[in-house]
Amino acid sequence: MCGINGIIFKTSKTDVVKIIKMNALLDHRGPDDSGYINHKNLLLGHTRLSIIDTSNLGSQPMSVDGRFWIIYNGEIYNYKDLKEELLQKNYKFYSNSDTEVVLNAYKEWGEKSFEKFNGEWSFAILDKKENKLLLCRDGIGYKPCYIYETKDFLAFSSEIKAFFPLDENIEFDENNFGIDSVTLNNCSKTIFKNVDQLTQGRYLKVNLKNLEKKIFRWDYPLKNLPKINSGFKENVHDYFNLLYESTRLRLNSDVKTGTSLSGGLDSSSIFTLLNLIQKKEKLAEDDLDLNPIIMDYEEMKTKKDAVQLSKKFKRNYQIVNFKKMTADKTMDLVSSLEVVEEYFIQFELYKKQKEKGIKVSLDGHGADEFLGYPQWIPELSVDIYNSIANNFKTINKFGKTQNINKFRRLFGLGEQEIAPISFKATPDLNFGFTNYLYTGNFDGSNQIINNDLEDLENFSYELCFTYLMSYCGWFQFFLNKWDRASMSNSVEVRMPFLDNNVRLFGLALSGSNKLKNGFTKSVLREAFKNYFPKTMYAQQFKQGLNIQNINYDKNTMKLISDIINETEFKESNIFNYKNINHDFINKQNIDKIWLLVKYYLMKKGFKNRYDAININLKAKEKGNLLIA
Repeated sequence: MCGINGIIFKTSKTDVVKIIKMNALLDHRGPDDSGYINHKNLLLGHTRLSIIDTSNLGSQPMSVDGRFWIIYNGEIYNYKDLKEELLQKNYKFYSNSDTEVVLNAYKEWGEKSFEKFNGEWSFAILDKKENKLLLCRDGIGYKPCYIYETKDFLAFSSEIKAFFPLDENIEFDENNFGIDSVTLNNCSKTIFKNVDQLTQGRYLKVNLKNLEKKIFRWDYPLKNLPKINSGFKENVHDYFNLLYESTRLRLNSDVKTGTSLSGGLDSSSIFTLLNLIQKKEKLAEDDLDLNPIIMDYEEMKTKKDAVQLSKKFKRNYQIVNFKKMTADKTMDLVSSLEVVEEYFIQFELYKKQKEKGIKVSLDGHGADEFLGYPQWIPELSVDIYNSIANNFKTINKFGKTQNINKFRRLFGLGEQEIAPISFKATPDLNFGFTNYLYTGNFDGSNQIINNDLEDLENFSYELCFTYLMSYCGWFQFFLNKWDRASMSNSVEVRMPFLDNNVRLFGLALSGSNKLKNGFTKSVLREAFKNYFPKTMYAQQFKQGLNIQNINYDKNTMKLISDIINETEFKESNIFNYKNINHDFINKQNIDKIWLLVKYYLMKKGFKNRYDAININLKAKEKGNLLIA
């Protein structure tokens, strides 16, 4: 996976220095190569992390005919099947990359090609003949794509920090700042002025001549749900096979591939499958390193399970003891992750992967969003309540007194009928910074899920809720966090649970397959029951890489004091310095003040990175860049 950048100049001639600087700010996403092309008022830039076909034939921007050009961040895991289909149509290929398959697939099938892709991506395709640009994002939204638009530019990038060459004074958006991060993702917005996200499952078309643009939708999960067997055992069998195939597909790579292991159900499932696949297909251990990294940290509950599973498959595990990051490292980390929540353990995990020489990591992220977090049990149970409510109403109409009384006793009901619970999707507008920020009014009306509310009326409450959490913003926030944590360390993460077939199966699966016999994720537990240690199978908690809590010790408090007393912070048009400083002195609401400080440090970190690449570019020649 890589980094992509693009600039459409509205009012001036193209300035190639800007795209060069944007590429430099994404060097961590693609340290192996970089390049750009200039077409009329458009610049396209790319930084490459070489994964499939590491030769120069896979370099980007790429064209096979001079008309269509592509820059691409992602992986299409079924590219070999698509390539064979295109060969039958007399297409010629000059590389072994999936990038060239994407390009030729678009030439053959146009926008319909997106429905054929099994993977995750964000890419731009330029049609020089029609003078049009298409920008597309995958259906689940794993690979990020931000759009920045002003009167002078329409630009896009894999990361927000890359827009600094276009506006060194990029500002916080007073209408969005302080709003919950997930709520912003529910609406494809960000905290920065003029910066939005291209919504997952959509593509943007821009006429480069008149600058007309329009967004289209290509992915409709609710229209592609699979038929689910009524039997639990059959579903267990089907789910295992889907996940097996998904994991196998994600082993297509020309570089060293590895994995990590937490000892939780999800990572252990993928670790188990990788071992089964390697044994069955006799894959070389030099290419597939299954000696897992086990992160050991304060809240870790499953280290023994991870060690036991590693020993079962005779793997030499590596335990990494995570030491809490000190507050002085916050600026660098939040500007890398582009979120203020301290997901520092994730960052450290992929740093260790990189040190092992691993370029691709197959991990267990994404099961919970489709099979259910423990805290979602109430929502996953609403259909049971609604069924009782509807049956109570029915028996009151058609039942005899004896049966009505029996029904009441059975479910502990009184004489009054209970009303079913309707599904509603409202954004969390919790705003806890009233005294600390000068803000406008957040517009939360255009939620992603609004486009599907009519169709969702045909489905159960449990499916509606799962769809909301998995496809409409909540999950995308976490996916972008994982993307940034890994790509900051030049490691590509592949998630078998995000395979289109696997996630649609999980979305369509009824709650009775997810919650069974007092356990969560029952279909997954049962699928791996014969492989897991008994203690792992019987886990009664959710294990994950948690947010690190910062200790407000003397050094942290001094850092906060220094930051809020910086001239730029004090004179900001968004921070109410007087109220913030008053409460800090009185040691009130330190958590909230620290959160605001982290936002400030994120932006400051962006600026520091931009200043650093300006210094570096002045000292380097630019002759290694591709110009077409």
